[in-house]
Amino acid sequence: MDQQTIQELSSTGRHQECLQACQQLLQNEPETPFPWKYAGKSLLAIGEFEKAQQCLTTAHQLDKKDPETTKDIGNILLNLGRTEDATEWYKKSLEINNNYAPAISNIANIKRKSGDNQEAVNLFKRAIQADPQLVQAYVGAAASSLALGDLDQAESFAMRAIEMNPYSPGINEILGITFQKRKKLQQAVECYKKELAINPKSNVSLLNLGLLFLQQGKAAAAIEPLSRSA
Repeated sequence: MDQQTIQELSSTGRHQECLQACQQLLQNEPETPFPWKYAGKSLLAIGEFEKAQQCLTTAHQLDKKDPETTKDIGNILLNLGRTEDATEWYKKSLEINNNYAPAISNIANIKRKSGDNQEAVNLFKRAIQADPQLVQAYVGAAASSLALGDLDQAESFAMRAIEMNPYSPGINEILGITFQKRKKLQQAVECYKKELAINPKSNVSLLNLGLLFLQQGKAAAAIEPLSRSA
């Protein structure tokens, strides 16, 4: 089983097959970090956090120069609610590569969730500079800009994210809120509809869409999103 096949199985979400392929490779190459890393990635994806941490820790011990492995260990700890420990592992990624965009973006997200939106925006911008294709950084930057009340910047980041991936969860909702605050109500309605096509359980989009329909005098149309929200 070659490394390219394993990477393909991982990137397409075929995690059980990826795990089996990694196990086969480990029988012949137990000291190679690659199968440990990708086994860890698949275990992380399916929520087997303890096993994932064991595999990724082994991968890190075998190759201390891979910032992706330390970032993924951080992701496990974040999933377990250990935010400070996760941050330390993201910082280890940056010690390996100071411009490793996913780790910068993940630290920015932690800042955003703690309410430090200005620092978050600065970090998201740094992540975008390091990797202009990192969609999550644009989404985070848009959300933090919105929280700061900078509607121009929020819209700009949101539009760039949508150009790159219109199906990224949360981004159409952020754009909808931006349009709603600007009283561009029909554009806001369209954005909330797009968000709900991607994420039907988004409470904010359901509630905002229902209230917009009420404002437009469309009481019958408002019932469905509001009842789903409730």
